[in-house]
Amino acid sequence: MSEIAERAGISKDEDWAHRRQLAVMCRMIGMQGFIGIFGHISIRIPKTDIVLITPGAGAEKTVVRADQIFVYDIDGKLLFHPGGDRPLTIPAEWRIHTQIHKDRPEILSIAHLHSTWSTLLGVVNRPIQPVFNQGFIFGAGVPTWDNPQLVLSDAQAQDLSKTLGDKLAVQMRGHGSVVVGETPESCFMNCNAIEENARYQVMAEPFGGGVPFAPEIVDRAIKLRSTLDVAKVVWRFWETKVEMQGIPL
Repeated sequence: MSEIAERAGISKDEDWAHRRQLAVMCRMIGMQGFIGIFGHISIRIPKTDIVLITPGAGAEKTVVRADQIFVYDIDGKLLFHPGGDRPLTIPAEWRIHTQIHKDRPEILSIAHLHSTWSTLLGVVNRPIQPVFNQGFIFGAGVPTWDNPQLVLSDAQAQDLSKTLGDKLAVQMRGHGSVVVGETPESCFMNCNAIEENARYQVMAEPFGGGVPFAPEIVDRAIKLRSTLDVAKVVWRFWETKVEMQGIPL
């Protein structure tokens, strides 16, 4: 791993801190059931072409460790395979991460989720609309990539990234979603927000459906949220739960 730190121009401690942060994020999302067996998350080391990605299919996401993180460069070259005492599967859809990180340099974290409620809205072809306080951040819309297949080629990854555009999330109809953030903390908050908002949308259906907030309300809420640093509050709440597990990172 020292070679990765040297390439990134950071210390070994900084390199380890990024890996630990990703492991914590994976556990937090895993504890909430958002990621499933096949989901994965990435963090790009700031101001570098290095992308850290969690293990793929079969890994228990609630106990992922910092020494189990895969390392890619932004062009898709595998730089480090963790190996170790538990053989791990390379995420089959790693191109989701490398492509979006390449297309969206302002983004430092990406999560490919298989969350129940937001995936259900994609299955029934319903748009995610802000109907709940936490959903304000999706006021600009959540586009849908109308392709349920695994993202296993450069062409698919490019098309998915193009569909995402400059938004915070994209639905993968009949498959899951991709959620992004300018920091790991904001990405994690967005993962919580999209699922919670979707849950309220679905639960509101028997009552005639949720009523989306007006654009001006959404704009005001987003501006207020930016002054409260909500992402760090949400992160710390769940990080405490991870620490209470007592499982070594």
